[in-house]
Amino acid sequence: MVKREKKVGAQKNGRILQRFPIRKSELDRFKIGKIKYYELASLKANGSLLCLDIACGAKPFPHADVLCDLHVRPVADRSMKSLVTEGKPFVLCSCYFLPFKDKAFDFTTSYYLVEHVRDPWSLFRELKRVSRHGYLQCPSWFNELLYGESVHSWIVYKRRNMLFLKPISGKTAPFSFGFIFHRLYRSHIWQVLHAILDETFHIFTVDYSF
Repeated sequence: MVKREKKVGAQKNGRILQRFPIRKSELDRFKIGKIKYYELASLKANGSLLCLDIACGAKPFPHADVLCDLHVRPVADRSMKSLVTEGKPFVLCSCYFLPFKDKAFDFTTSYYLVEHVRDPWSLFRELKRVSRHGYLQCPSWFNELLYGESVHSWIVYKRRNMLFLKPISGKTAPFSFGFIFHRLYRSHIWQVLHAILDETFHIFTVDYSF
């Protein structure tokens, strides 16, 4: 389980992750993943982990050493603008067949991918095969209810650090108000409120670690 600090979050080399981030961009979505990364890194003598980011897209995990994705051009189902590698090694591959040896990485991340794939079990199998530890993040059922992403295939639930996936068939609510919340998210005020609600009650995201 990921332990969240009550007031200031996690600290690494004098850097503090604030509890309530001001979401001027989506980059702060990495906050809990960073905390998990720092916790594991603190147990290693050199203080660093060999990290893989699966489906990095336009927003790779900041501490990733190797990036991989199935697409190099923008794709509608993940709203990817342009592939960003930041000069790091990039591997073009499917998440179902990762071209890496068993336990090749110390830490693997995957953000907002599970809800898209047709075969999430193969993704989990590969993720745990190539890495000793990992972190996944995806939208909660409440997020799906409000924002109603038509390109998502699964609603993800979490119980005792176990994930349960339910296929999305038709609309998740009798009426679709997703367009309203998508417009709201363009507002800085709503972004801040969204962040505070998520940090306090964990209602918009589901995180899983192993």
